[in-house]
Amino acid sequence: MGICIDVLIVDWDHLMSAPSDERYAMLHDAGLSVDDDEDVWPDRSPSVGPQWFWPSPTDAGWFGKFDFGAVGFSYKDHFAASEHWEAIRAFVAPAVRSAVDRFIDPLFWGGLEYMTDRDAEGVAAHVSVVLPPAPSDHLLWCPPAAVSSLKLLWELVGAELEALREPFERYAQADSSRINDFDAFAGLLRGWGDVIGQAQQRGWGVVGIRC
Repeated sequence: MGICIDVLIVDWDHLMSAPSDERYAMLHDAGLSVDDDEDVWPDRSPSVGPQWFWPSPTDAGWFGKFDFGAVGFSYKDHFAASEHWEAIRAFVAPAVRSAVDRFIDPLFWGGLEYMTDRDAEGVAAHVSVVLPPAPSDHLLWCPPAAVSSLKLLWELVGAELEALREPFERYAQADSSRINDFDAFAGLLRGWGDVIGQAQQRGWGVVGIRC
């Protein structure tokens, strides 16, 4: 799991207009083009917070890059977050559990096993997000149609995020990773909520590539 992830929101029509065998290089080059200084990446300061990077001029750009900051730039963080969620989800109210399940699975959980609440009451149980297979070397491939469904789920998750604090603090074994407390866990989810929100308002998709 020692992989760093670059997350970009992209104008899907623009991306699809490129030949399929050129898209990864196109995305990789786009991500590098907005880095302040790619040489400082290995020594990233833990104090750096989440932020967006946009091409200049912004209104002419076809992508934006989201930097998760101290937590989330490594896929290890997402793996740890998914393990913490698995440890606490049985202690979360069913409606919230359903929404978080469906929000994080296509983004970074990678294979939802918990669908016993499919017929449960509430919006989340009726929102399904199925992503097409990601191309080689891509960690996430999320077209605009899926972004719209994820935005509905984030509206539910974001509103109830604080309800996860008590079960997290009681049941998560959070001392073995950078996701070492609830605020780090919630910050990672809020980062994804920001990504989905920014993409949805533009009608764009979301991609994640190895960096």
